This record gives sequence, C-alpha cells and structure tokens, in this order.
Amino acid sequence: MRQIRSSGSVKAISLDRDEVLRRLREAAADALKAFPELQEVRLVGSLATGTHTGTSDVDLLLRVAETPGNPLEAMRPYFFFFSRRLEIGLDLLLAGPELPPGLAEAVKGSLLLAARGEQ
Repeated sequence: MRQIRSSGSVKAISLDRDEVLRRLREAAADALKAFPELQEVRLVGSLATGTHTGTSDVDLLLRVAETPGNPLEAMRPYFFFFSRRLEIGLDLLLAGPELPPGLAEAVKGSLLLAARGEQ
C-alpha cells in the first residue's frame, strides 16, 4: 500500500490509493458481518477526497444503530478490528443514527465503503 523509494539522501513516499480502497472495502464488508450494530462504514478525509500524501492515514466514519454512551470505549473493538486488517495509520469517528453537526460536513466528501442492506 505504502511505497518508499530512496535515492541517496532523498526519500519518496507514495500511497497506492486503489490498493488502500480495495482493502478498506473488504475490511468494511467483513466488519458489517462481525458487528451487527454497525450500519455503515465511510472513508472521510484526504484519502476520500484524493488529496492524500504518501504519509496520510485512513479516516473512517462508522455509523452504528444506537448512539454510543461512551464513544471512546465503544470504538475500541472497531479500532482493533480495522487496525489488524490494514497496514496504515487509522483514525475512527463513531456516530449513531443522527450525525453531530461537525460530522455532517465530513460526510459530504466521503466514500461509502459498506452499508447494511447493500448488496
């Protein structure tokens, strides 16, 4: 996914976006099977918009059936699930059915990776 090329003292780092997206879609589909409460997995941030660099990480927005009481604690199993399947830095955002105002903007430029009921 991430390639590092060196030439003397110069190092070039690139990211194969197509490969990252392929692996993300696969992991997102598996996550829907593993977590019945998970409704939707979206890619947000620079990888979604195509403005990533070689050192970019993956930003995922996970929508669950019910708004979690303690989002940090609720994120833990998802973080371990995705981080074990991806060889790249990972940030997670967790939301219930109603998006908080700050996340509504992130969804506009997002890519849907998997959703419940989607074939």
